[in-house]
Amino acid sequence: MLKQILKIFLFTLSLFLPLSYVSAGTVLSSHKYAWSNNVGYINFENVIVNDSALSGSAWSANKGFIKFNPAQGGVLNDGTGSLSGSAWGEQLGWIDFDNVSINGATGRFSGTATGSLVGIITFDCPNYCDVETDWRQTSVSITPAPVAQSNGGGGGSGGGTIIQTPTQTPTLPAEDPIKSAQAKLIDIQKDGVINILDFNALMINWGGVENLANVGSAFSMDIINFNALMVYWGITYQI
Repeated sequence: MLKQILKIFLFTLSLFLPLSYVSAGTVLSSHKYAWSNNVGYINFENVIVNDSALSGSAWSANKGFIKFNPAQGGVLNDGTGSLSGSAWGEQLGWIDFDNVSINGATGRFSGTATGSLVGIITFDCPNYCDVETDWRQTSVSITPAPVAQSNGGGGGSGGGTIIQTPTQTPTLPAEDPIKSAQAKLIDIQKDGVINILDFNALMINWGGVENLANVGSAFSMDIINFNALMVYWGITYQI
């Protein structure tokens, strides 16, 4: 029962752990040998690879251990598989790994490490020499940022930045029943909007005895009707 509770607790805890973690890998036992022109084969099986550094040790049957995280040095990984820094062998001294890389997708080592005593270590030579790890480069998900567009002209220092945002359809205000009732009386064309067509009709009938707009003076098309059109200009209403 206690084991079951512990399993549930660990599973629940894993759901809330941060997504940024250091992934580690080991060198495959079937792909573990590199070749040195001075000391022969070197076994990398006990080397550990993570996103920031290498640790553990390689073994040379002729010259002993090569340590990857010594106190005064070490081999670093930039997270993409590009290595830098130096490993240390008691009988081989410092070995430079600046020209070695690990393929982030396949885990294969390539390039050469060098040292005054070890000579040149090759990781991908034709004859039984192919170091490979199960470490893989951590995938990074990038959230696209808003598209920025400069509004400045050529060379000016005062140009700012415009952030483009999705265009929203404006919400039209609800129809005003009082204005709509008045607009129906004033709309000479009776087409649901007070506009230039109503103005033209007013001008054509200016001074006439028929009050087409039914506002203002009782029987003439005059300045009072004109003023009413201007007050309600652009108003739309439900026909």
